[in-house]
Amino acid sequence: MANDDDKPEDGRAARAARSKLRGGDRPFDLWLHKQLHAMYDEIASEPLPDELLNLIEKDAAAQKAGNTDEPTEK
Repeated sequence: MANDDDKPEDGRAARAARSKLRGGDRPFDLWLHKQLHAMYDEIASEPLPDELLNLIEKDAAAQKAGNTDEPTEK
């Protein structure tokens, strides 16, 4: 009989995995989807560091002003 050691704990990750499943998914795809959510949902829900947010805002402001540091194609 199969054990439940590879199933994610009931929680936000398990609910999210079940809610996004499509009827035509293969069993391995379903298993992989659940496992990835169980492993990474907590990390993905963490807030971005302030330093990264500042860089994003600075880049967005520079692009809006037309000051991009991207090299031009020759």
